[in-house]
Amino acid sequence: MANKNKNNPERKGIGRKFKEMGSELKKVTWPRFPVALKNTGIVLLVVAVFLLILFIFDIILERGVFQWLAWGGRDAVAAIQPIYSLPVISNVINFFRPIFNI
Repeated sequence: MANKNKNNPERKGIGRKFKEMGSELKKVTWPRFPVALKNTGIVLLVVAVFLLILFIFDIILERGVFQWLAWGGRDAVAAIQPIYSLPVISNVINFFRPIFNI
């Protein structure tokens, strides 16, 4: 069992923890504004590049899957039929239709 003595180093108040946190944050070497701005720009550029790559990859896969389904002998309209036309999904939609007035 822990010692309940006030001098126990394990029992520190929340104020003391914030004081220690503040003293540790003073030791941190913070980047200057131009450096932080440059690093932020680099991060945004990398995110934009990956967004573009994923967008292009998504378009290619979407068109490829639809083309593959059309080549499989199915009707092109049936190949791109929305998912809510499935019987289970339409039953769920019909169940909630009177509740939400849709």
